[in-house]
Amino acid sequence: MQMNDRQKNNRQENDEQKKEQSSAGRDQVIRAALDQHWTASDANDFETEHLIYQEDAVLEYPQSCERFRGRRNIQNQRASQPSKKAVYCPTNPWRGRSVGHRIHPDL
Repeated sequence: MQMNDRQKNNRQENDEQKKEQSSAGRDQVIRAALDQHWTASDANDFETEHLIYQEDAVLEYPQSCERFRGRRNIQNQRASQPSKKAVYCPTNPWRGRSVGHRIHPDL
């Protein structure tokens, strides 16, 4: 059975709506994960803060040529930093934080 033009258009519209809903849902999941990460970071909850990273994540500091491989090593490195690691900028939605790390694939 062949679809007429109207049926094809309806199907395309439905497919686009599903993609938009899927994208919006994914955005909400990512936003929730980032909010959890930053809240944990502000509270010095290192376990929760680092759940967002994959086990094989890499943290690089190009200025000093340092490289930390693995979630636990990144966590240990960050735990050794001074407690004031967050920089707030009210006009910046990312609040001055770097977001260049690999995010967990399930997010």
